[in-house]
Amino acid sequence: MQQAAHQQDETAAFLADLPAPAAARGGGVSLEWPGRGSWLEGGMGSGPGRSLYRDPASQPEDVARLLAPKLLTGFERWDGSPDHAPCSELTLHDNLLIQGENLQVLATLRRRYRGRVALIYIDPPYNTASGGFAYHDRFTRADWLGFMRDRLLFARDLLAPDGSIYVNIDYNEAHYLKVLMDEVFGPSNFQREIIWRIGWLSGFKTRARNFIRNHDTILFYSRDAQRMKFNKAYLGPDDFAPRFKPAEAAELTAMLEGEGLARTAVRRVMKAAQTIGLPVRYPVEDVWNASAYDRLNSVAITSYAGESVSKLLGSADVKGQKSEALLKRIIEASSDSGDIVLDFFAGSGSTCAAAHKLGRRWIGIEQMDYAGSIARERMKRVIAGDGVGISRRVGWRGGGSFAFCRLADWRERLLAKADDTETLARRVRELGWLHHTAAGDAWDWDASAALPERARRNALVEAVAANPMPVAAERADDPWLALPAAERAINEGLQAAC
Repeated sequence: MQQAAHQQDETAAFLADLPAPAAARGGGVSLEWPGRGSWLEGGMGSGPGRSLYRDPASQPEDVARLLAPKLLTGFERWDGSPDHAPCSELTLHDNLLIQGENLQVLATLRRRYRGRVALIYIDPPYNTASGGFAYHDRFTRADWLGFMRDRLLFARDLLAPDGSIYVNIDYNEAHYLKVLMDEVFGPSNFQREIIWRIGWLSGFKTRARNFIRNHDTILFYSRDAQRMKFNKAYLGPDDFAPRFKPAEAAELTAMLEGEGLARTAVRRVMKAAQTIGLPVRYPVEDVWNASAYDRLNSVAITSYAGESVSKLLGSADVKGQKSEALLKRIIEASSDSGDIVLDFFAGSGSTCAAAHKLGRRWIGIEQMDYAGSIARERMKRVIAGDGVGISRRVGWRGGGSFAFCRLADWRERLLAKADDTETLARRVRELGWLHHTAAGDAWDWDASAALPERARRNALVEAVAANPMPVAAERADDPWLALPAAERAINEGLQAAC
C-alpha cells in the first residue's frame, strides 16, 4: 500500500509539471478533441474501439497504474559472441533495445534517463487508415492526438536541456502534429519543418488528377532554443547528385573517344564535367533530396537496398523502413559522440544502427514482435560489421554491445498459477488490466459471472490472453511472478535515483 501511495504521489508530481494548454497560458492556440487531458490506455497493437481514456481527476488510481514504472525481463547482452552473454546490470553506458508498449517503457525509463537524452527521432504511425502495416494505423483523429500527446510529454521530460526531437510524418497528420508539438514544447522551440523529397515517380500515384505528392515532413523541435545543441552541416562533393546518369555518362564517353581523345584524357574530362562549377561545400537546407547538391536517398528502403532487412536478414520487409543516411544527417547535426539517442518507434532498428556506427549511445523501443526477430538480429550484424548502410562512409567495421529485454507481462504466470476460475478472476480484477473480450468487446465482470462455469473459465482465459498486462515495478517480490533475483536487481538499479 505504501508503494502504491508513493507511486500516486510521483505520478501527481509528474502531471503537475506538464505544460498547460496554450490557450490557458494566454493568447495561444490549442487543439481540442474528445478525451483531451486524459491518458490513453492502448498502444500500436490496439484496434479501433480498444482505447480507453483515463482521467487524472476522476481515475487517479488508473492513471497511476498506467504511468507507473514497469518491470523488464528476459535480459540478454550481445557483444559479438555467437550467443548472448549474461546481463547482470544496466548502466547509463549500455545500449538498450526493449520490446514493449512504448508508453509503458518510457514511464519505466523516466527515473534514470530524465533530462539525459540528447536526441529523439521517431517515425510514428502516420494514421493513414491503411491495413498494410503490422501495427495499428487506423486511429480516429482524437485517439491519434491523444496517443501522440502522451508520448511527446514523456519525450519532453527525457530530453536534456540542449536536446532536440525530430518527428517523421506525412500529410495525414502533419498540421495537427505541428500545433500539438507547439503546445508540448512551446512555439519558441520549433526549429524547422524539413521537407524530404521522395525522389522518384512511378506506379499508381503518377495517375492522380492532381499535383503528385512526393515528400514526407520532419518536424524539428528543441527542448530549449537558447541551449540547443546543433552542429551545422555541409554537403561536400561526395554528397552532390551526379550530373550524368550512368547511361548518359557512357554515351558522352563514347562520343569523346569517337573524337579521338585518349582514354586517360576522356576520364579527366568526364571527372571535370561532373564537378566543374560546383562549390567545395554547400550548407544543408531544410528541403532534402531536392537539389543538385543533395542526393539523400529517398523515404522508402526498397528490397534491392543492401540495408533492407529483407536482404540483410532474409526476413519480410518492414514497411516504411528509413535509411541510415537519413539518420546519419540528423544524428550528426543534433548530438555528439557518446550522447544518448532515443527512438521509441524503433521498427527495424535504423536509428539504433546509425547511432551505433556513429559512436552514440542509443535506446530503441518497439512494441511489435519484430523487435526481437528483426531489430535485434540487425543490431547483432551491426556489431559484427555489417558492411551496409553508412558503414563504408563512416569506416564502420564492427564492435560494441547492446542489451535486449522486454516488458514483463502477467498473462503467462496468471494462467499457469490460477488453477480455479475464482482465483484467476480475483487476481486479474486486482491487477486492473482486463478491459476487452477476445473479440474486442468491452469486458463485463457481471455478465461473465452469470455464465456457466466452463464457459466463464474459457471466456476469462481467452480475454486474459488478449489483454496486455504489464507488471508494475513495485510488484517485483510478488510470489506469483517468481522473478529471478538477478532480474530483480537489474530492475531495482533501473529505478534507483541516479
